[in-house]
Formats: sequence, structure tokens, C-alpha cells
Amino acid sequence: MRVPRDFRLGAGVLGVELVLSGVYFLFPSTGLVQYVLYEVFGGGCVVAILWAVRHYRPKPALPWLVFALGTVLFVAGDIVVDVYPNWSQPGPADYLYLTAYPLFAATAIMLVVASGSHRRLGALTDAAIVTLAFAVFEWIFVAEPTLRMSGPLGQQIVVGGLYPLMDIVLLGAFAGFFVSPAWRTPAFAFLVLGVASQLIGDIANGINAGAYSAGGNWIDWPWMASYIFWTAAVLHPSMRELSKPGTVPETRVGRRRLAVLAGALLTVPVARLVADLEGKPVGVWVIASLYGAIALLVVARMGSIVQSVDRVRRQLVERNVQLVEADRLKDEFIALVSHDLRTPLTSIIGYVELALDDEGGGPLDAERRRYIEVVARSSDRLLRLVDDLLLAARLQSGRFILSLDEADLETVAAEALDEMHARADRKGVSLFLGGDGAVRVECDRRRVLQLVDNLISNAVKFTPEGGRVEIRVERTLSGAALEILDTGVGIGAGEEERIFERFYRSPSAVSEQVPGTGLGLFIARAIAERHGGSLVARRRDGGGSVFRLELPTHADRASEEEEASPEQELVA
Repeated sequence: MRVPRDFRLGAGVLGVELVLSGVYFLFPSTGLVQYVLYEVFGGGCVVAILWAVRHYRPKPALPWLVFALGTVLFVAGDIVVDVYPNWSQPGPADYLYLTAYPLFAATAIMLVVASGSHRRLGALTDAAIVTLAFAVFEWIFVAEPTLRMSGPLGQQIVVGGLYPLMDIVLLGAFAGFFVSPAWRTPAFAFLVLGVASQLIGDIANGINAGAYSAGGNWIDWPWMASYIFWTAAVLHPSMRELSKPGTVPETRVGRRRLAVLAGALLTVPVARLVADLEGKPVGVWVIASLYGAIALLVVARMGSIVQSVDRVRRQLVERNVQLVEADRLKDEFIALVSHDLRTPLTSIIGYVELALDDEGGGPLDAERRRYIEVVARSSDRLLRLVDDLLLAARLQSGRFILSLDEADLETVAAEALDEMHARADRKGVSLFLGGDGAVRVECDRRRVLQLVDNLISNAVKFTPEGGRVEIRVERTLSGAALEILDTGVGIGAGEEERIFERFYRSPSAVSEQVPGTGLGLFIARAIAERHGGSLVARRRDGGGSVFRLELPTHADRASEEEEASPEQELVA
């Protein structure tokens, strides 16, 4: 795979600068080589930004030009520090640095606005919570200790007030930058790493106020790293995506985001505990104000989460109602269309029977008789399909009527077996029936016959030539049971319940192109359940499947009391 030239350029520059940052510490402190190397990092970053704006042409380009200006001010401040290392604070370098921070923050804000992500209020609220938690840390460990130190008032204000404030502004802007749709890009990662390095250097310098005196201090490395990472960010082609408009859904509230909210709430007590252990004084009013603001934002965020969940719940309820209505309309459509198909089919079958009757229409030659027999078989098959669709629609509506009477389950099984013998013989499948004699149950004999016929037909379809299908009828404590065992392809793992779903076709049926609509087993289970019984399936040891039907001795007579709709009366 060929690596893009622009990517190799950025990777090469990043590698060289990381090596040079190590070389930086090999020379004596305050040496000329160190000064030059440090300014090379900053100046190289400015050149890289301007080159990227010209080469990649990001739209808009203004955020990057502002970013370049901020970097120029940082480099100018570095030069002033190198030339006048003993200049007391606040000095020109401080003014240059403090002016650059708002420009960096403005860069992030402009990129967020350009991408259209500033409308994601929930994510922006999270960014504000993180920013306030950082402000608590800055106040306790950087700002307040510096403000309490003796020294010129201007130095206290700049070091203990303005610098921590600018760090908070910078962090807040780039925390909000995470709402950008391009936050997963390499350019975004390098840009944020640069900001993080800058903040680490500032915090370390603030905590150790007065410890930094000249170049060569370890604090220089985070500041140099910020230039290095920013250079890598603008040299990567994905820098164009940082301002690209995009539609990004509201941030999902997962475990990480909840952990951030919990961490923000714990910031004040943890920071206060550490400060007490170290004997640092803490301004109660400032901390109370910041903690109150964090708490209010967290409550507001949780409220928005609850509202979002409630909104989603209402949408799900509405969609469920729509799906139920659509399903009802579909069943009505199937019932009406099936009824309209059944009437002409009945006529076709009747006239085909007359045509095959030699006495009614005269003898037919062999060829014409074969044609009409094909029509007869196809018409019978189509009529069975229409009847299944009608029955499925009536079962789904929950208004299926049974005509209950006493019947012998073994006799019903024998009748279904007789009707299936011709088809089984053509396929080379053996049929067997075993039982304990007459087993009488209260049922709708016609529907139970249909149920058993569906099960035997299904077993024959999925049993290869030379296979065996066995039907067993037995008494149970509560009624009767009928088992159908075959040596066919069996039931796939996890399909024991799915095969009873309406219109479900198993992968084996699809791959083997076995004809069917996926309604037979659905209808069979529905008939069993309407009788107060059950129908289950399982995989048979050694191959094949077992279907077990259990029926109570006395069926539920409530079904006889239901009233049929006019449409159901019409199609019954």
C-alpha cells in the first residue's frame, strides 16, 4: 500500500523534531544552540501552518491564519525571554504570551462553528463541566498559592491570575472542540496533544513558581512538544476536515461520559483533600462558587439526558403503534386479496374437474388430459396457499373460531398419513404410524387434521430419499401427545423457536430451494395453542428433528363464544 506523499512529509518532520527535542537537552543551559533550536520549533510551526493553508486550502482558512498569528506571538515571546532573560514580570514576553492564548482559543471556536457542531448543546455542556473542574484545580494549586506569595502586585496578577485564566480559556475552547465531527482524525489528535502539552508546561511552571530560571529546564520539553504536535497537525491532510461541515448526532451518553460527569463532581472534594494534606490554604468562596456552577451544570446535563430518554421512549411508543397498525392493515389486505383470489380459483378447480370427467365433456386425448391435470395440480396448490394466507390473517387477528367435538387423535393421524403416502412414495420416504389405540380428545377435528398434515408434509419435504418419518400417538396425564420424528436435515442451532414465526424460511430451505411460504408451522402452533395445547420442536440425536404436539382432553370452549367479523364470515 502506497503512503501518500503529504503523510510521509508530516511523519518525517515529526520524527526530526522529536529527535531535535532530545538533542536540545544535550547542550549547556542558556547556550546559543538551545536558543536557536527552541526558536526553530516555533518558527517551523508558523511556516508549516502557512504552507498547509496554501497547499491544502482549508475552508475557511481564517481559523488557521489566526492560529498562525497566535504562534507568531508565542515565538516572539520566546525570543524576548532569550534576549532579556532577567526582565522582571510582567514584561513584554508576558503580554505577547497572554495575547496569544485567546487567539488559540478563537481558532478552536471558529473551527467548531464552521463545522456546525456548536448546536450540540449537550456536548458543549459537558465541555463546560470539564473546564470548571479544571478551573478548581488551577485555583487551588496554581492561582491561589501564587496570589498569596510576597512580591510585586503586577507579578501576582499575571502569574497567579492571568496565566491560569488563559489556561482555563484554552482548555474550555478545545474541550468544546470535541463536538467536531472530525475529532477522530490524526490532525485533531495532534492539535489536542499540542494544547495538552502547553497546559502541562504552564501548570508545572505555575506549581513551581520561581523554579524556572533559564533554558534547559525540563519544563521546556512540554512547551516544545506543543510546537511539534501543532506542526504535525497542520502537515497532515486531515487538517482540512477539522472545519468541514457535517451532521453529527448528539453525543451518546455512555459509561465514559458519565464517568467524566462523576469525576467533575469529585474534583472539588478530592482537590480540597489533597490541599489540606499539603497544608495549602483554599479560598472557600471561590471553590464554593465553582463547585456550585459544576453541580448546576451536571444537574442540567442529567435533566437533558432524562428528556432525551423520554423523547426516545415516546418516539418508540409512536412507532410501535404505527407498526401495529401497519401490521393490522397488512393482515386485512392479505385477507381481502386472498378472498378475492379464492372465489375464481374455486370456479377454475370446478371446471377443471368437469373437463377431466369423461362422462361430462367427452373423452380427452392423452396430451390434453396431461395439460389439464397440470392446471388442476397448480390450482390445488394455489388454493392451499390462499387458504393458508386467509387462516394466518385470521389467527393474527386473534378471532379464530373452533368447532369443538370429540375425536380420536390416532385416527386423525392415520388419515393425514394416508393423504401423504403418494407424495412420500414419489420421494422415496417411508411413513410409519405407532400408537396405543384410540386416544380421544375434544378438538376441532378439521383444524387438528390440518395441523398434523402440515407437520407430516414438512417432515417429508425436508427428509431426503431413503429417509423415514414416524408418527407416534400416546396418552398423557392431561390428554394426548403426538410426535413426528424424521431423519431429515434437522433444525439449525437456535432455530427451535424461529421456525414457528410467520413467513420464516430456514437457511436450509432457502439453499435447497424447498418450496413453501413459511406459514405451515406458524399455523400449526397457532392451532395447537387455540386448543389449549402446545407444539415444540427440537433437534433429534443422530440427525433429523422431532415435533411434539400436546393437546388437553378438554379444549377451551371460550373460542366458540367469539364472534366473527363480516369479513371473516365471508372468507370462512
